[in-house]
Amino acid sequence: MVNKNWKLAGLILVLPLVLSACTWPWQKKAPDPIVFPDLKPPVESESPAVSSSKELGSQIHKFQDYKELSAWLAENNNPEQILTRGPVLAESFDTKALSPEYGGGEVIDYSSTNNQEAGVDEADIIKTDGQYIYALVKSELLIIKATPAVAAEVVSRIVFKSRPQDIFIAGDSLAVFGSDEQIYNLPLYSTFRRYNPYAFFKTFDISDRSKPKLVRDLKFEGSYKDARLVGDYVYFLTETYGAYASNEPLVPRVIDKDKVLSVDCAGATSCFSPSVYYFDLPYNSYSFTSITAINLKDATEDITGDIYILDSGQELYVSQNNIYITYTQYLNEYDLEQEVKKNIISVRLGDEDKQRIVDIESAPNHVLNIHEKKIKIAQIIDRYLASLDNIAQEALSKEIDSGLAKLLQEREADMEKTIIHKIAIDGSRLVYQGFGEVPGQLLNQFSLDEEGDYFRVATTRSEQWSRLNNSPAASYSNLYVLDKDLKIIGRLENLATTERIYSVRFMGSRAYIVTFKKTDPLFVISLADPTKPVVLNALKVPGFSNYLHPADTAGNKLIGLGRDTEETASGGVQVKGIKLSLYDFTDTAKPKELSNFLIGDSSSNSIALEDHRAFLYSQAKELLVVPAVLYENGRLNFSGSLIFTVNSTGLELRGRIDHSDGGRSSQSDYWNGYGYYDNTAKRSLYINDDLYTFSNNFLKINSLSDLSEIKSLRLTPVSDDYIITQPDPIDSIETPPVVGNNEPAATGTSAENSDQSNQSSDIDQDLEEIAPGGAIDDLPPSL
Repeated sequence: MVNKNWKLAGLILVLPLVLSACTWPWQKKAPDPIVFPDLKPPVESESPAVSSSKELGSQIHKFQDYKELSAWLAENNNPEQILTRGPVLAESFDTKALSPEYGGGEVIDYSSTNNQEAGVDEADIIKTDGQYIYALVKSELLIIKATPAVAAEVVSRIVFKSRPQDIFIAGDSLAVFGSDEQIYNLPLYSTFRRYNPYAFFKTFDISDRSKPKLVRDLKFEGSYKDARLVGDYVYFLTETYGAYASNEPLVPRVIDKDKVLSVDCAGATSCFSPSVYYFDLPYNSYSFTSITAINLKDATEDITGDIYILDSGQELYVSQNNIYITYTQYLNEYDLEQEVKKNIISVRLGDEDKQRIVDIESAPNHVLNIHEKKIKIAQIIDRYLASLDNIAQEALSKEIDSGLAKLLQEREADMEKTIIHKIAIDGSRLVYQGFGEVPGQLLNQFSLDEEGDYFRVATTRSEQWSRLNNSPAASYSNLYVLDKDLKIIGRLENLATTERIYSVRFMGSRAYIVTFKKTDPLFVISLADPTKPVVLNALKVPGFSNYLHPADTAGNKLIGLGRDTEETASGGVQVKGIKLSLYDFTDTAKPKELSNFLIGDSSSNSIALEDHRAFLYSQAKELLVVPAVLYENGRLNFSGSLIFTVNSTGLELRGRIDHSDGGRSSQSDYWNGYGYYDNTAKRSLYINDDLYTFSNNFLKINSLSDLSEIKSLRLTPVSDDYIITQPDPIDSIETPPVVGNNEPAATGTSAENSDQSNQSSDIDQDLEEIAPGGAIDDLPPSL
């Protein structure tokens, strides 16, 4: 969460000031560094026979060499995997840094990405170092001189042919990455027989912000899943389905500057030879989950990493010491029924059919995979059933139903569970630590939290349907505490029956969980004794919160962002507009909703409802900024950012910063699973006393003191010649000012740099051009 960018010898003089401003008592202290000689991988089993995934904590296997991997892939090829050609569609805390440009000792106060975990930076579309802003606008990366605000301007841009998804910055290094859409045009790609998607990862030297230099160009076979920056290292996760093919690399390719890195490091100047781990599980559909450690500041250091053959991953949580990869595993009632039928009927079969089952089960996987074996055995069992008369069939059916009901009760906890894999990290080194499992499924990354030697997990157990019952088993929520070996040591189950988790926030020795069906029970749970989680209280209010954010240094107050709701006459629930709430749990016996703010109708939306990185909060500045698209009575009337004051008494709307350019029509856009328009505000940040709000159209700069506009940089050229009807005011009574609405946008262009704006240089197939100087208004019309 805290991005420290200390650059001067005066560090010691200001360090106490900075730390006192940036560290919250309830926040996790930076954990002690791992001493890796004491970290040992789990013992590998000599016997591959495993009856339950619970027994696999010490049953991980590492292929001794790629020849062994080849044999395993040939035996266990994904049955549905085919070789196809062509593309596959595929918290804000105050940060202070010293700036040499501000007289050497001046402290710059700026916000960082709204990261979940202290010391772990999450990838995003916009970053700042307090002097420059780095922002992705569609296929362009803009480097913007942000201070002084009145003279803010684009100093360079990098145009990509493959649209970037996220970035990182660290000192004078910039990483840009995303799905590689140009790989299919490379002559090298035509030589591949495995036509998987690829992800690109490019590193630039930005010591001269006006002239970025490409220093590392990597392509990873697989889909980009997520990334984190810890220290100097980016941990880059990709996922690809394994497809065995002769004369093809056994592990996903890594391409460095159009050259495939060799997996044989003997005598190679540059190579990538990851270890590959697997489990003795009957994989339904496995994938190669690759974790690659990339030194962001040293492009000459070889990449390192490991590959894990897992079911498809879902959520990622990273602490300063560990990576946790999770996925949900389901147990199919049909499979259980077939198991019961086989156990009951197989003893009654004739010798010939018994031998057929033995032959099927003993067949090598490359002859019959596990799914084909199940089908063939079921055919034998069903053929026997069909040979019986009606009375015998009915008697057997009752026996099967009774056996299935018993088995369902025994395996109830396994019907839906979350598998958690733990991997220790230390710079370029990764060491697999083991895995655990808990009943239910996760909501998102905030369902996971590491606190010292404990790992906390919040899950929802979904409704369970069975053909044996007329109504489903109700959903409920749970909280589990696991030890460092991922064994459950504390549990709180059957929380809020019939409801699902809508948001979670772990804060020190507390957990806050929102569940919802008709009202919003916000539970506060004590984790002071990890072995005995206990509900302290619950606050019920209309609506629900999609996101919870800490609001004070003690961890007693929090902000909820979600939706207002209303119960209908028929007993249902009508979802209404956006709702912000300030909660106070200082006295857990008497929790309060100090204040709330409702705005817009049910069509209104905010990216921050689904993406926490769009949520900006500073307790020191009493500042909260949320992007919003607002409708009233089904009619769009605002697109921009809402600015609130938050203090001990409540929250209050100060004003709005409009990004719609006076109602001008806007192009639609789709990015990272979000559909929106160019006038949709996506992010906000502050530098000193200035607020920067960001959309595809603009980077708007406003004074934090009165929200007056200082400057507006147009980032996307105007592409039309008409104006739509000016939207109606949001309120008919006193309304906070809409800053910037109907005002012409300043271009932010520097005349002295305009002659540089046409400069470009081809870098490679993916990187279209780097152009120094000027805002995008200065570019040729064709661009």
